[in-house]
Amino acid sequence: MYENMKTRVENVVKTGYITEEYRSSKHEAAFGKYKAEDFTIHHHPPIIQVVSESREEKDVGGCCMPNLIYVSRQKIPTSPHHFKAGALNVLLRVSAVMTNAPTILTLDCDMVSNDPSTPFKMLCYFMDNSIGPNLGYVQFPVCFNGFNKADIYSSEFKRVYHINPIGLNGLSGPEYFGTDTFFSRWAFHGSPSSPIMPEIPELTLDYVVEKPVHDRAILELAHHVASSEYENQTKWGSEVGFRYGSLVEDYYTGYRLHCEGWKSVYCSPERPAFLSKMPIALNDVVTQTK
Repeated sequence: MYENMKTRVENVVKTGYITEEYRSSKHEAAFGKYKAEDFTIHHHPPIIQVVSESREEKDVGGCCMPNLIYVSRQKIPTSPHHFKAGALNVLLRVSAVMTNAPTILTLDCDMVSNDPSTPFKMLCYFMDNSIGPNLGYVQFPVCFNGFNKADIYSSEFKRVYHINPIGLNGLSGPEYFGTDTFFSRWAFHGSPSSPIMPEIPELTLDYVVEKPVHDRAILELAHHVASSEYENQTKWGSEVGFRYGSLVEDYYTGYRLHCEGWKSVYCSPERPAFLSKMPIALNDVVTQTK
């Protein structure tokens, strides 16, 4: 499956367009309705499409593949979208009404998994009764490969991603890096001792999703919570979910969670859990960090 996907992506990049052989009639029918003159990246309705469902897709070993769901929140020029924090909050709500898994992984698009045992390492912390009830998230280090040994542009960010977090483990824990982080869903709904009840029962932490992800009622509700007006007159972004009001929503969210009484843990295994490529030329470094 991976090799097939890799070949298709490489062919599309090489040719510069998607040929008919790669077009799925199912996906064309799903996304075709959004082809309109007034549909732009800054103005469009919410789009949620089940690409593959766990109980239907299996790998070469016969094991179920995870659900793969495309989510694009509604965008309206007159409504603030709150950048990455707003997008993550939409994903929190959509995932809640579709599966409501108790643990959430945030991962940047330029990061790849490097160790299949990472979820087991994460669960060791969340299942530890001595810290589990107050544990908000487990932070893995942001690791890079592909740079030269001298690292003359300090692209590895050792102080931020490797040195400081070890010391912070003895306090409330490391800040949120914005990626490579496993969260407890509970952490986004108030403090450990005073949880905040959501607006609808489908977003409650103990809600059990009994219908399949492609069920019409599930998809309708998912579209509703992904709308740009859903957060109006709610506590999303202020007391619930990822926090608004800062350009660095990752550090600010981690800071607010610590203030509310949540703890975090820095887990740095010998084999990096996630990896990313880092620019090694000065022009690329300046472009990425400006």
